[in-house]
Amino acid sequence: MTVAQKPDSSTAATTRLIWSLFGIALILRVAAAVYTGGLAHPETFEYDGMARSLLLGNGLVYRHLNVPYHSFAPPLYPWLSAASYWLFNSLVPLMALKIVAGSYLAVVAARIAQRLYPGRIAMLGAGLLVAIHPGLVLYSIAKAHPLTFDALFFTLAVLLALRLREQLSLRRAVEFGLIVGIGSLCRATLIIILPIVAIWLIVAASSNAKTVRAIAVAGFCAAMIVCPWTIRTSLLHHRFTFMVTTDAENFWRGNNPNATGGAYVDVGKTEVDALPVRERADLYHQPDETAQADWFSLRSHAFIRQQPLHFVGFTLLKLLRFWWMGAQTGIEYPHWWAIAYMGYYLLIVLCAVFGVWAAWRFGGPARQHLILIGVFLFALSFLQSLYYVEGRHRWAVEPSLIAISGCGIAGLARRRQLGLVTPVES
Repeated sequence: MTVAQKPDSSTAATTRLIWSLFGIALILRVAAAVYTGGLAHPETFEYDGMARSLLLGNGLVYRHLNVPYHSFAPPLYPWLSAASYWLFNSLVPLMALKIVAGSYLAVVAARIAQRLYPGRIAMLGAGLLVAIHPGLVLYSIAKAHPLTFDALFFTLAVLLALRLREQLSLRRAVEFGLIVGIGSLCRATLIIILPIVAIWLIVAASSNAKTVRAIAVAGFCAAMIVCPWTIRTSLLHHRFTFMVTTDAENFWRGNNPNATGGAYVDVGKTEVDALPVRERADLYHQPDETAQADWFSLRSHAFIRQQPLHFVGFTLLKLLRFWWMGAQTGIEYPHWWAIAYMGYYLLIVLCAVFGVWAAWRFGGPARQHLILIGVFLFALSFLQSLYYVEGRHRWAVEPSLIAISGCGIAGLARRRQLGLVTPVES
């Protein structure tokens, strides 16, 4: 066994590192919140309107495109917003919870890095990179938006999948399933990790009774969390509706004659704004949200049938933009913010490239873990590319990528200290 492969024998030191990472991330976010005033006066979005509607006794309703939407967004974040208003008449408690969640995200990324590369340098690198992530800090402290929770659930689901692979116990299967279920009520796309992990476990851990039981238990737990909301939306709209009715609109945004691949055609101008007056009037005259969903579906599907090659090519372009720069990257922020972030992003990408090489050299579980993370990141990015792409969509999954970046930092440090490390015989 080489020096680089020696297991970490100091649990106490690892625990101190974990708490240090959490503390650093927390201090940075609290300081930023105080400096910007975002804790007390965050920017609000449609979720705030849904929460206020719930408190008025009207349910999770948000008026959109001239009609009331009862299934505009997944319910978890509006529920939390409503609870914060109801208990404290303020969003400060919810923003404080987001700061804690964003700080804990650094810990989760570090724990993933720990499973990819031995030693504490990978953990330290991953945790610090998440702690200072500009987009995640901003959304934690100044925006009443679920992105912080999205990122935490995505990353925590990956960590719990790795833990389940290490030990196919009933408890770990339940933990994984519950996190996927709860996380799907915050961002529905998380649900795709269930089939991905199921296939991965069957291949990596062999298709035996214990593996099948773990998969079944995790799926059952996730379903028990998600199904009540799916039943509610399906009964309400008189047809199967998994989570929201805005899927059709979001798909149309990325697949119509005016589509740019992002949320806007121009600064402050959406695809709906770019519609001819007659079409926009027709949309606004639809009686309810399901009728508007059908309106969007009819046009997006017709567009794809008429231009199938454009659809394929544009989807691939959106996939490229997901991992690089979107069509409107930085239009809502000062230009230097986008430049500074892209410098940070280039750093984590370069470190991740080396991190894949460094972790792969150890063989065994590290390779299996890399495969799961890679497939999950690709699946999420491809799914998003079928719709439209904004920078924040990548921020939700960047912590898992940053875990690999931490391995790259550790590999570079080890390489400098000891020279080339002899890989494990696979």
